[in-house]
Amino acid sequence: MANISSNDSTGNLDNSGSDDLLSGLDVLGYFHKGGNLGHSYDMPQFHQLNLAASNIHKYNLIVLAVIGVPSNALTVATILSMHALSPATFFVVLLAVFDGCALIVKLLGNQLGQHGMQDHPFFCKIMAPLSIFFSTTANWILVLICLERFISVCYPLKKAYLFTKRRSYICAAILIGSLFTFIMTALGVTRTVQNNMCTTAKRFMSFYQNVWLYLNVALYLFVPFVLIALLTAFIIYGLQRSRKHRMSLMRKSDGSGEEMTVLKESRQDGAGGPKKSKSHSSANAATSNHNQKMLDDTARVERAITLMLIAAGVVFLVLSFPRVLYVIIHGFHAPKVDTVTGARWNLYRMVAYLLCDSSHAINFFLYFCTAKRFRTQLIRILTGRASCYGRRLTRRGYTAGSGGNRGDTGPSSKATSNSTTITGLSSTGPRGSTVPIAPDLE
Repeated sequence: MANISSNDSTGNLDNSGSDDLLSGLDVLGYFHKGGNLGHSYDMPQFHQLNLAASNIHKYNLIVLAVIGVPSNALTVATILSMHALSPATFFVVLLAVFDGCALIVKLLGNQLGQHGMQDHPFFCKIMAPLSIFFSTTANWILVLICLERFISVCYPLKKAYLFTKRRSYICAAILIGSLFTFIMTALGVTRTVQNNMCTTAKRFMSFYQNVWLYLNVALYLFVPFVLIALLTAFIIYGLQRSRKHRMSLMRKSDGSGEEMTVLKESRQDGAGGPKKSKSHSSANAATSNHNQKMLDDTARVERAITLMLIAAGVVFLVLSFPRVLYVIIHGFHAPKVDTVTGARWNLYRMVAYLLCDSSHAINFFLYFCTAKRFRTQLIRILTGRASCYGRRLTRRGYTAGSGGNRGDTGPSSKATSNSTTITGLSSTGPRGSTVPIAPDLE
């Protein structure tokens, strides 16, 4: 277990013992008063590096919590105001909840540690495991999001069967319950308070050093990192392949459509048969155009959600990579802490922790930048128009077999194109009828 202490006048840090790389409360240590380096070098650079690391440790979680907790709350409020949840938006809401909880628990643990309460049983057996649980679960929820998008892009016909809302709820419950039981049990049993320190009980020391540290690293960082990287790459490849396939189909359909039109006209002229009425032809054309518009709207929404969640996955990879690099390099070569090189690595470690923790606070801004519908709904919430917006959608929305009802009037068409409700073809109603599809982000 690493313990870091600092003297307020010098900013020296003492990092002794093994490195617990993963505690969400930074169990690498808290900066206490009264600690001094036994082998510190009186170098300005050494002191400046350690002082910078100490300041990052003191204030980074405060800044991230101030930014991340309100932004995650806004994410939840915005998506929940968009009528029923789809599996994709359900996972986004769940990710925002766990990101916010992770920042809150990390900040509380950081402040308790800085005020000398790291030796309290509540801190040792509750706060530290909870921080690891929320952070680890948030990363695995992002894995589920990437998996859902991967199936939507690469296997769209199987999505409705594989990722129903009920199965999404069950999958999330199993994931959360399993991680909570494992992490809280493992750390609640093995960790104890001895000599005013939160440490591992002697009888569990072998398990903690030989099993838990590596398992914790894998669960929190390496396995999610690898899975998100692979799924994101497959999603991007699937998008490129589907785009090429769609363009090929469009070229073929345009050519065959022109040939069929010429052939039909020549046959009708030669046979002298009856021609269809203009009203019937215009009705079929209107129905075809309407159906094509709905398909285009659905495809556009799917692309928007995919872009939004790809951005979240890529940003997670970028922000987590410095910490992955630190874990790998530090595992093979750990420099002495009382040298300038050790101070540089200590500063790098704090920056890596800052970047990794910032992944819990930045998703809201990614959604805002990449999803137009998310921006629109957020503005409506902030201006107090979200509730009346939902009622207006209900009054103007399409209904099955609406025909010439109000849903087909001009205002309704405007509401359909601007609202959070997407319409789709009905499998049971008359031709041209529509039913609401669960809304997604655009």
